[in-house]
Amino acid sequence: MSQSALERLVQYLREKVPMTCNFDIRPGAVDGSGLVLEAPLASNFNDKQTAFAGTLASLCTLSGWAMTSLVCEAVGNQTDIAVVRSDLRYTRPCSEQMIRAYCRWPAPEDTARFTETLGERGRAVLSLSARVDSESEIAVVYSGDYSAKIL
Repeated sequence: MSQSALERLVQYLREKVPMTCNFDIRPGAVDGSGLVLEAPLASNFNDKQTAFAGTLASLCTLSGWAMTSLVCEAVGNQTDIAVVRSDLRYTRPCSEQMIRAYCRWPAPEDTARFTETLGERGRAVLSLSARVDSESEIAVVYSGDYSAKIL
């Protein structure tokens, strides 16, 4: 998985989902552990000068969407992806100057099951988790299910 693929996905989001421009979504990085989406605190703070909860929720949700996109692309599938379930827990305020949502790669067996079902049925659901850290502690814990349908 490449940085250029994440950059392309973020550009797609900025073009097709206008609110992502408002909070200035940016590609962070892609590596062996997962991917990162980020947004600056300077345009995403609340009345307490910490990260706006809506931005935190959006970054986590979109990091899962981007991860699902990368998993589908890795096996050559062009898909339509939607979040179908999400759960978000705020555990502490986030005051980092750059807010970062980290989404881990799914376990290999989950990826295999997802891509096999997608190939057989043309549709599958992938469960993912993400987090946002602040001051070296977890500030947000997220889990979501993403439905992918082959186009």
